[in-house]
Amino acid sequence: MESSALACLGNIFVDPKKALQDVLPHGRWAWYPLIVMILLSIAFTVWYFSTVDMGWFTNQTLAAMSGKYSGDQLEAMRQGFTRGRFLTIGIVGSTLAVVILLLLQALYFFFVAKISGYEPQTYGKWLSFSIWTSFPNVVATIAAAVAYAFASAQTSYYAVDVTSLNTLLFHLPLSHPLAGVAGSVHLTTFWCLALMIVGLSLWSKKSLGKSSLIVLTPWVLIYAVWIIVKLV
Repeated sequence: MESSALACLGNIFVDPKKALQDVLPHGRWAWYPLIVMILLSIAFTVWYFSTVDMGWFTNQTLAAMSGKYSGDQLEAMRQGFTRGRFLTIGIVGSTLAVVILLLLQALYFFFVAKISGYEPQTYGKWLSFSIWTSFPNVVATIAAAVAYAFASAQTSYYAVDVTSLNTLLFHLPLSHPLAGVAGSVHLTTFWCLALMIVGLSLWSKKSLGKSSLIVLTPWVLIYAVWIIVKLV
């Protein structure tokens, strides 16, 4: 039975090997997971910033920034902390973050394939690969939405990010230099990395060990540099 893009949206969770094999010849199918990821991210951002207590949110945000700016500077910032501005920043920021990360991941796999002689070698194929293997990140967005549904209007954006390592394990305040690092890693991050390793092995016909090295190396380097910069 021939698979479909919609079937692959489900199979990426329950039968990832089949999904990744099925999407290989269908680059345009990547639009489906991409649109779902972006729309869910935008929907949650709009919901949060439309309902959060802006007075409380503003005070919390300025308190986290108090060590970096003077009182006058903070008061000047307060004037610009409007619901509309945060809605715009949230929508644009969340969309760009998803798209840029996917484009960069695809570029990395494209160069690896070219240098190593792997198949396929077109950028479009690796962009499709990057999108499909990142699709489980929607679980983090859905989990945050569920958490916010049971939270009050005085709950931070980071507190409802219940799958992040910062929320689950470290509980670092926003003022901590490593809060951003810990908050950027989610349980779904490891899920996506595992999919990339399995997918790269399937697509390139290389071992899981070699695929793991290729997939994990840039992540380890980026986070190592990020941590060092934050601690220096």
